[in-house]
Amino acid sequence: MVHMLDTVDWIGDGDDVDFCQAIERVFDIRLRSRLPWTTFGEVREHVVAQIAARGRAGTICATQMTFYRIRSALGLGREVGPETPVAGLVGKRMRQAFNDLEAETGLKMPTTRAGWLGIVGGLCFVAAVAVLALSTLPPPLRIFAAGASAYGGLWLRHSDRRRLPHGCNTIGDLARMVTDQNRGRLARDGARLTDPEIWQIIQRLAAQESGINPDLIGPGTTFFRSKKRAA
Repeated sequence: MVHMLDTVDWIGDGDDVDFCQAIERVFDIRLRSRLPWTTFGEVREHVVAQIAARGRAGTICATQMTFYRIRSALGLGREVGPETPVAGLVGKRMRQAFNDLEAETGLKMPTTRAGWLGIVGGLCFVAAVAVLALSTLPPPLRIFAAGASAYGGLWLRHSDRRRLPHGCNTIGDLARMVTDQNRGRLARDGARLTDPEIWQIIQRLAAQESGINPDLIGPGTTFFRSKKRAA
């Protein structure tokens, strides 16, 4: 039997704000007030109420709807199934391909990963900061070296073709990732969004901010440890 946590023990350094912003993004809603909330059950009740207020009665599988949108945006026919590898279909310039998919489908795409050029570009930015902070060069040379390193980093990042997100090997994988980031928007378009699904998403988003097992978060789990209990 799994024992739910009393609290995720956030310390007020922005975890709760990031969590609320993720709720707004995923469910495509605007939260009227964040301050009164103390438990994740209260978050669930608020999200369920807002989704219900839209009059949603979706019956279509959200992942299936996303898959069809992606397949249509890529100009593919019915012979292409969820198991089809995605790398050869979106081309080598992942950043542009995902931007195009986002525009065509109206759905937010997952973040692509940096390629080797992007990684080296990031190191150039680190080097620029190190030169400014630690170098014993005269000020004009120090500024020039840092600027040149930063400019090189920008150029490399712009030239980077990016890579697919981790675990995104097939169109089916991509459809599941996109669905997870667009639940509210898909529900507006007729996709099914049940109360248990809403709760699982809330658990997952809270776990991402806390670094804990989502199954340990229950309706009575609080954001912050109470002062009395902490004392």
